Amino acid sequence: MPAAAPGSDETIDLTDYTDGLFHGAAAHLVDRFVIEPGSADGRLCSDLLDPASLFHILEDYSVARYPNSDRRSAASMWAQYYFGFLIPPLILLGSDADCELPDNPDNLRLVLDKDHQPRRFILTDHLGRPLSGTASPFERMETFIERHLAPLVFSLSARSGVSAKVFWMSAAVILDYTCDVFLKPGQMSFKPLTQERLLPNGERNPLFGPYRPSGSEATRTRRICCMRYNLEDVDRCPDCPLKPKPPRERTERPALVTQTDETP
Repeated sequence: MPAAAPGSDETIDLTDYTDGLFHGAAAHLVDRFVIEPGSADGRLCSDLLDPASLFHILEDYSVARYPNSDRRSAASMWAQYYFGFLIPPLILLGSDADCELPDNPDNLRLVLDKDHQPRRFILTDHLGRPLSGTASPFERMETFIERHLAPLVFSLSARSGVSAKVFWMSAAVILDYTCDVFLKPGQMSFKPLTQERLLPNGERNPLFGPYRPSGSEATRTRRICCMRYNLEDVDRCPDCPLKPKPPRERTERPALVTQTDETP
């Protein structure tokens, strides 16, 4: 099926772009994000924008995975899996199809595993809105941030008691990692979303600056701690700002929770 002309009223069939979308470093996402029109599996992501609905999921997750740990830290870890399994596929799909990122949480379903941890996302609307090749990263993600990410961060913060900044920075780290590791050479980088202090409308950019200024990756740290150090049997984040550490003897970016089924 040919792509719709940018600016037209036509739509793009996103299923045309799913074959080979997850390869190389992103191969682990192949079972994490699928397009299945009409699917009723899991629950609507829009339900999670209601703090009351999200409360029971976070509580059940804490009891199942970290019964002796801080509930706030467990909520932060849950959100990292949510962002890690959703943001990279949406960016990859939007980049390959040259379309707006799917933004309507009523068209996304979340499947949880037995411990109530995010397992898979299902996009039930296979039609995408084409964009001009000159559309900026902000234009491509604007409605997703406004309709999905921002309300979810509010809901997470309201139910967990964790500062919204913690969740925004976790999303920004995933976004940054996606640009560095998953995007192919020549694809548009979404790095400006984490590098610009202000949004195009002049408002503060909540995704700005996930890392403190540093001369190299070996010495960089997150600007805001993700709180995972409070979780039992979970190693500190390799970029933890709370614990001095020797430089890493590596050249590759550290793996995130997106890379494995198990908690790192």
